Amino acid sequence: MPLFHCQKPSDDPSPEALAAIREASDRCVACGLCLPHCPTYGDSLNENESPRGRIHLLRAAADGVLPVTPALIAHIDHCLGCLACEKVCPSRVPYGALLENGRALLTAKGPWTWRRSWRRALTRAVDLPGAVAGAYGLARALGSLSGPQTVPMGLKGAVRGLPARPRPARADRGDAGLADVALFRGCTADLDRPVLNAALRILHALGVRVHVPRAQGCCGALAAHAGFADISFRQRQRNRQAFAGRAPALVAIASGCAAELHRHGREAESGFPEVYDIHRYLVERTEIDRLALSPLAQTIAVHDPCSLRNSLGGTRFVYELLARIPGARVMELPGNDACCGAAGDYFLREPARAQALADAKTRAAAGADIVVSANIGCALHLSAALTRQGVNIPVWHPLLVVAQQLPPLDDPC
Repeated sequence: MPLFHCQKPSDDPSPEALAAIREASDRCVACGLCLPHCPTYGDSLNENESPRGRIHLLRAAADGVLPVTPALIAHIDHCLGCLACEKVCPSRVPYGALLENGRALLTAKGPWTWRRSWRRALTRAVDLPGAVAGAYGLARALGSLSGPQTVPMGLKGAVRGLPARPRPARADRGDAGLADVALFRGCTADLDRPVLNAALRILHALGVRVHVPRAQGCCGALAAHAGFADISFRQRQRNRQAFAGRAPALVAIASGCAAELHRHGREAESGFPEVYDIHRYLVERTEIDRLALSPLAQTIAVHDPCSLRNSLGGTRFVYELLARIPGARVMELPGNDACCGAAGDYFLREPARAQALADAKTRAAAGADIVVSANIGCALHLSAALTRQGVNIPVWHPLLVVAQQLPPLDDPC
């Protein structure tokens, strides 16, 4: 049985999802070793806001012992899903899978509120062309309005200080013939277009043949984390069809997408390519030393996204890639063991908590010339935090820094 049962549309949680919750919760021995690593427990010292507390709450809900109330839903929604607890658990409780199955249960059984309607609309809208960039522009417009009543769920504070709306993406093309890799662009390509260009430029400079399927879409993480298993199921199925048999490897430029796609690969029956975070692919699977990078006498502070650190376990590849830039001083951003607060749509749903986590990180960035993060949500969230603090330090994707040091080249797209 897959750890996360991605159920088809239904009014009730599937028996498989309930069984997965029970099986995962049975592994927890309530030892408490996860507690020092949980941001929400550290902030509240409330057992209901801890990993083991949430495990027991979800088990009771799955067994029908505990009714699904707004208070229960709030304790589960407060979880960042950073998986720091899963990484240190001696019993190897699959907390991430349990959390997603649990949220699907709460969505099916709990009261339907405007908050959940808003999240469902968001998870469906990301599949529409240009929707993410359009929503981003709308968010900035709302954030500029005066008066807290004009902006729901803390959106004003979440988007203030973010960069201007990016140029919409043009149609992607792939190399002719059999590709070496397929490139995942997902639903954030309108925001991440410069990073997508940087990825193509670096891969082409290394002689890697790239295919970018047009039929791909959102990786499904946003819907799965919100408990909308039917939407996540459709998004996963579409990507499995788009990438099956296209190339032996699939690379993603956003670590959150890479983590979700990696799970797709484990659950797919056959034909799905091996999934890599692009930094790992570049370091392990290419002749990376062929890149002729110009010197950069700057200090680069590296932020480790939770998806890269806790789900993929591949943070070292970002450092190894940046270390190839002559003269660059690469340092770890202090506090990398804790979530920055972006966490998918968490920075929109829980802005006060999210901003507190980000501010703690960005205050530690003093002295850096550039902050880099391999996840777009984290990068936007950290950039907003630096702007709030009046600190003029850019937050880039690592690939942008590398591509900037390549010899001048025409736009690869």
